[in-house]
Amino acid sequence: MTAQTAILAQIKAAHTIIIHRHQRPDPDAFGSQFGLAELIKTSFPEKKVHVVGKSVPSMAWMGQMEKIPNSLYDDALVIVTDTANSPRVDDRRFEYGKVLVKIDHHPNDEPYGDYTWVIENASSTSAMIFSFYQEFSNELKLSDKGAAFLYSGIVGDTGRFLYGTTSDTMNIVSELMKFNFDWVKINQQMDTISLPAAKASGFVYENMVTTQYGFNYIILTNEIVENFKLGDFGTAFIVPLLGKVNTVRAWAVFEQQEDGYFRVRLRSRQVIINEIAKRHGGGGHEFAAGARAKNIDEINDIINETDNLLKEQAEK
Repeated sequence: MTAQTAILAQIKAAHTIIIHRHQRPDPDAFGSQFGLAELIKTSFPEKKVHVVGKSVPSMAWMGQMEKIPNSLYDDALVIVTDTANSPRVDDRRFEYGKVLVKIDHHPNDEPYGDYTWVIENASSTSAMIFSFYQEFSNELKLSDKGAAFLYSGIVGDTGRFLYGTTSDTMNIVSELMKFNFDWVKINQQMDTISLPAAKASGFVYENMVTTQYGFNYIILTNEIVENFKLGDFGTAFIVPLLGKVNTVRAWAVFEQQEDGYFRVRLRSRQVIINEIAKRHGGGGHEFAAGARAKNIDEINDIINETDNLLKEQAEK
């Protein structure tokens, strides 16, 4: 029995299904979470399906989270999408359910749950959800709304098809575009930024640091972020900016958090950088990873490790 078959059997057997995703959600986290929920609701209208996690105003255009009592977990099937490690699951009640399922496309360093379905080379978890629908299309139904969620997740996680995109990805997108939803509007929504964000972009380009071997980075303290009054928009838009420079081979955004540590978003064109992220409390894909730095000294360690890796690759 495949993981997909086992997961479908669990969905059929459950009366209540609660879907979680990772903290600080991106479009794929929301897309896979909402897309799977819509798939189940449309296919099995009699089931109670809930989506939980912290509400993120900047992502409200994709949907709203639910607030549910603990009692709903007593006999529930819990599915976590797009989350490699259990500490990153948003809403810690994910462990309260009767059965736990993990569906993800990140390296499977922590295969938590009773059932695990991971495809590490998939473009996104949203693409996996659509392939799940395709595999069991004789039993499952996908609505236009559900298709829109999955399309949004794929577009978000591939960076508008710049990363992790294969012919399989485009085949899935082609099939999704046969559904009745406004994909142009979704593209426009995901490609616009606020005026404060535009001004912050100028600051980034003026203050980024590029090393001799092509590592581009910027350090954003709480004071800097607060000065731009980005509100709920967040700073995720900054990450791709650093990679647009044609001499850059890898890049990072170091953003200070409320408790003082720095969130690290690490990216690369062709050099594998997730091992560096793992050494600093993180992980992720080979060319897109995240980590934590407790202070400026650890930031400098990450900078030096990445630059040395780029140097080694350049000298081969």
